[in-house]
Amino acid sequence: MTSFKPNKIFLDSETVSEQLRSARQTKKIKVETAAKKLGINPQYIYALEKGEQDKLPRGVYGKNFLREYSVYLGLDYDEIKKNFEKELEFLKEENDKNLFSRQIVKKHYFLAIPKIIKNSIIFTIVFICFSYLGYSMKKNFSAPSLFIETPMENMVTSEKMININGKTEAESQVIINGEQILSDNSGRFSEKINLKDGVNTITITAKRKYGGENTVKRQILVKES
Repeated sequence: MTSFKPNKIFLDSETVSEQLRSARQTKKIKVETAAKKLGINPQYIYALEKGEQDKLPRGVYGKNFLREYSVYLGLDYDEIKKNFEKELEFLKEENDKNLFSRQIVKKHYFLAIPKIIKNSIIFTIVFICFSYLGYSMKKNFSAPSLFIETPMENMVTSEKMININGKTEAESQVIINGEQILSDNSGRFSEKINLKDGVNTITITAKRKYGGENTVKRQILVKES
């Protein structure tokens, strides 16, 4: 079975990691010895010698480790730095080219999932609260329903008294010809009204506590019997 070997960034020379590793091995220095001498975590020296730049600290710390290790091994830091930056640029270009072909899901994406779920739950709760508040305000300030069962419109009668029967929404006030009457818990009401000869206009109003109201009028003609 053929083993996988990464291609060198520069085919005509050693990479920076190879130069560092080769210089250390030539001097027969162990990684742990160099790390203790320089006060650098051994894992960063291994990262430098393996070309694993992503495992180095961000910013000046990574460059300082490279400088101190190069000087410690007796290498030309200016040359090392120049080649190191070229390799970083090359890797960046390669990563940009393969950005859409890679299917590696990084760890921080998983860490972001709980935050997304949390924000979604908060948004849903806020949306429900505002929706309920809007519904309650609309209900409180809109006109209540009002249905008059009797009398019918434009009724003609010889009676001097008539029953006003109807239904509105619970807790709504019912006013007939300026007089408030009682309604039951379901909003049903019934009231007897005296009539006079000729045309009688009856005004029935259902009104909410906060101002929304609905008015129905009935005209009744009373003829002499």
